[in-house]
Amino acid sequence: MSWFQALFAGIIQGITEFLPVSSSGHLVIFHALFGEGYESNLAYTVFLHLATLLSVFIMFRKDVWTLIREFFSAIVDCIKGKPNFKTPERRFLLMVIIGSIPVAIAGMTLTLLNLDTVLENIFVAAAFLIVTAVLMFIVDKIGGGNYTEKDAPLKTAWIVGISQAIAIFPGLSRSGSTIFGGLMGGLSKEFAVRYSFILSIPTILGAGLVSLFSVPGSGDLTIDPLKWTIGFVVATVCGIFAIKFIKVLIKSKKFYIFGIYCLLASAFAFLIGFGVIG
Repeated sequence: MSWFQALFAGIIQGITEFLPVSSSGHLVIFHALFGEGYESNLAYTVFLHLATLLSVFIMFRKDVWTLIREFFSAIVDCIKGKPNFKTPERRFLLMVIIGSIPVAIAGMTLTLLNLDTVLENIFVAAAFLIVTAVLMFIVDKIGGGNYTEKDAPLKTAWIVGISQAIAIFPGLSRSGSTIFGGLMGGLSKEFAVRYSFILSIPTILGAGLVSLFSVPGSGDLTIDPLKWTIGFVVATVCGIFAIKFIKVLIKSKKFYIFGIYCLLASAFAFLIGFGVIG
């Protein structure tokens, strides 16, 4: 892997992980486009996921540390037989836990049924990119509600969690789906975005750990400190800017930009699938 490939991989990971354009969909397109000539380093991919996690930690550090503190505090309360989830912080923690359950079930189901080929199909990615485009056009039309962590109904956490679980398919954006689910569930725009990105932490961490177990048997253990550092820093910086961009754009009703992009990406993917390109 050259330094340019490391740089490019970092940019793609940092941007597509958080912008509603589907990082998994782009990965499928790259694999289909470059075929056997496309080489990826699994260990490096896992490393870049840590960079995107760092982006979330930096941008939402106050929420992250509060949730970590409340998590251990809640465990102590449960041991004492006095569980309490009535405070806004505990309610937010409960929403994150609930929202993470569906995607965990979906991931285990796909693994048990050995449906990895579905996640690598270019036509599946192309079709779901259209779905993502439609969701982005609708997001601009949704006014959003007023719910925050103080009063959000727990059923909204399930709605967002299921939206995230469905987004396990390539082409369907995780961030776009969860923001859409949050707005449909009555969350305020600001909280819908914040909840979406906080919810990405256990998801990215879980996916990274699963991939990590596959690294020893993959042979992808070559480490180049300089190139890996370049990719990590670039992915982190791009992730931060992507999150900031979403936080601004959600207020201006311009998510249609992502809708247009996803339609173009879908058309490109279909052309690759039918052999017109590549």
